[in-house]
Amino acid sequence: MSFLPPWLGLILLLLCLGGLAAWVLQRGLKRKVFADDSDVQSQINRQIHQQHLADVDRALREGRLNTEQHRSARDELLRHVLDDAAQAVGSRSGGGLAVSWLWIVVALVLLSGLSYLQLGAPQSWWAAPLSQRVKISATTPEKLVEQTRYWLQTTQESPEDAVAWLTLARLHAAQNEYALSDQALARVLSLAPEPDLWIERAQMKALSLGGIYAGEPWQWIENVLREKPLHLNALVLAGSAALSEKKYEAAQAYWQRALALVPDDSEAAQGIQQALTQIASQAQTQRPEVKAPANSVDERPLIQGEVRVSSDVQTQIGAGATLFVYALAEDGSRRPVAIWRGTPAAWPVRFGLSDSMGMGAPPLLSSLTQVRLVARISKTGSAQKQEGDFQVELPGVKTGVQGVVLQISGR
Repeated sequence: MSFLPPWLGLILLLLCLGGLAAWVLQRGLKRKVFADDSDVQSQINRQIHQQHLADVDRALREGRLNTEQHRSARDELLRHVLDDAAQAVGSRSGGGLAVSWLWIVVALVLLSGLSYLQLGAPQSWWAAPLSQRVKISATTPEKLVEQTRYWLQTTQESPEDAVAWLTLARLHAAQNEYALSDQALARVLSLAPEPDLWIERAQMKALSLGGIYAGEPWQWIENVLREKPLHLNALVLAGSAALSEKKYEAAQAYWQRALALVPDDSEAAQGIQQALTQIASQAQTQRPEVKAPANSVDERPLIQGEVRVSSDVQTQIGAGATLFVYALAEDGSRRPVAIWRGTPAAWPVRFGLSDSMGMGAPPLLSSLTQVRLVARISKTGSAQKQEGDFQVELPGVKTGVQGVVLQISGR
């Protein structure tokens, strides 16, 4: 791919064609003047040859030339006539030049049309990145399952199809199957290692680990920022990762850099600014932290409550089972805005959700008026739902509520 901007290349090509057209036009005008002069000279020469021919015929009649001499003189005159005619034809051979001029005019017209189409839609000069070409159209669980089955078969039939793998990865993510999404993204990156896809995989990997960015997720984010310090998605996710580790100043620094990259009146700018405002107060009051037990409540919870289980479920929960409680936006997005994780030793278990538990880019929990709460008990500790997990969902939970109860009585 050329580093020359497409519009600049187009202008240079237009200038070259314009210069060529001017040269052909100038040459054509010179030939036209020469051809006009040649026509006048040809007429004079023709009259002279006609006069000489009449003199030769008169000399034959008067006996001054015999037949052989007359024939020789006529042949010589005819040769001169033919030479003059050939020169006249050569001076008028501007047809090829006219054809060249016509082709240049046609090329200019076509290039002008191309300029209008391409400069009016500059994104069509180069193919959009793979990360921007794949969209998920399914909106219901049934459609998601159906499309997942189709694209899974497609990847088996065409293992080198990066579009199929990315579509499958995003379908898995839409169903909270983060580990499977991470695996599919690993395949995508082996075919198309785009920075945006590395950031997407970092988010899926962290979600599959229960919101932990330490290790590979942070490494992938830092790799992208090392190569592209102004990569918007990397900066936003780095801020969210830092916030999940309660590194408020680092989160602010990442999001300030991201804010400078988006238009002031854009939706992205509003979301980032809202996140910055929310953590500003937290950063000012930050104190040395003491590591709390796994079941402790966040120091500044926005939603508090407890998870209860039925007696039947308690008999089926093995030792070391992991409890996840997370909040989802009510708009249908399956990406948690906050997630809490613990290993219960006794029931019921108290929990608290706050902005510091966000797993991705804004919006923060505090920016939503109500959310859908999900409580899930995992025997394997996997962040994605597995067969045999117990779960309950509670929609319409107001942000700021205390004492909410999530009762798990089945799968």
